[in-house]
Amino acid sequence: MKMKKIICSLMISVLCFMTAISGVSAASYDTSKIDQAYAKIIEYYKNNKSLVDADKIIAVESLGLEAESNQFDISSIDLEKVTDSKRIIVKALLGIDPTEDKIALENKIDEQGNVEGSYGTSSDVWTLLALYVTNSNKVELLANKLSDELNEKEVFGYTYNGVEYKDYDTTSWVIGTLSLVNKEKYETSLDKSINNIKTNTELLNTGWVSDGNIDTQACVLEALLINDKNDLLNGEYSKHPMDCILASQQSDGSFPSFYDKTYTTAEVAKTLGTYENGSVFEKAKKAYNAIINPVKEEPKTEPTTPAEPKKDTTPTQTTTPAQTDKKATAVKTGDNTNVVAYVSLSMMSAGLFLVLKKEYERAH
Repeated sequence: MKMKKIICSLMISVLCFMTAISGVSAASYDTSKIDQAYAKIIEYYKNNKSLVDADKIIAVESLGLEAESNQFDISSIDLEKVTDSKRIIVKALLGIDPTEDKIALENKIDEQGNVEGSYGTSSDVWTLLALYVTNSNKVELLANKLSDELNEKEVFGYTYNGVEYKDYDTTSWVIGTLSLVNKEKYETSLDKSINNIKTNTELLNTGWVSDGNIDTQACVLEALLINDKNDLLNGEYSKHPMDCILASQQSDGSFPSFYDKTYTTAEVAKTLGTYENGSVFEKAKKAYNAIINPVKEEPKTEPTTPAEPKKDTTPTQTTTPAQTDKKATAVKTGDNTNVVAYVSLSMMSAGLFLVLKKEYERAH
């Protein structure tokens, strides 16, 4: 019996040790490359201050900047000419109350989730984003409809000159939006569509931009970052899709395109911004909530009788430079807690292994 206990303890010790080692050696994507690209694209927009359309405003806001600040020029954009959905989102980001636009948009949606004036899923998904940002009670209605469509098709498509193409832009918009609205509820349709993308060998082997369509890949990456950031970064690929898109960044921070360089750059900005700051649509949602529920400042009242300041009888404790350094060090090293824990566990496991081994030898 004693021997069985010793052997059992040895096995537990080895298991703990292997667990510790596996935790430390887990593969991780080098995100410093994303940080560098992010910094460069911010400089691009700082050097190109004129924001002439909704996409550029959304791009700048996704980068953690404020389009309405003196840093940028938005004077040439006419919000009334922007599509209903994007106008609502942009207004919220700019701190303008879009409630009237929200009500008008809601009135265009019937009980089945059909949107008046819609030109398909790529239009409906932006309508859903506008509803999400403004906490509309029609969010679930439209989200259910899009989830059913995604579950049925896995990847949306379109026909051009008699040829059918897979529309990964629209597919990704739906994935990202449903992930924001309710990832758990729409998990079945989301997983089905994401798996379709991940198992597409042509996409995986080429890094997804063999045709030079960088804005499409940016849409895919943005959606996957929203759905599961860690899974995207640390997944297994023949060529990492993030590396492929980052390698295409130009010296001025922009991204090339066969169609429209400014649009492609805006799409990549949203992707990099999503990695660094979370989704810009969550930012718009918070901005909208702040507009309709402003924080009221408590009025300051002056005391009628000046209060005598209390005398501090506690002895003053001086902080020495050495103590200050220790405090700073503790804060800085806090991020390494996991590594320290793994190393400590490894050492404890090894020590326990040796002790139990000696006990076993002594008993025999």
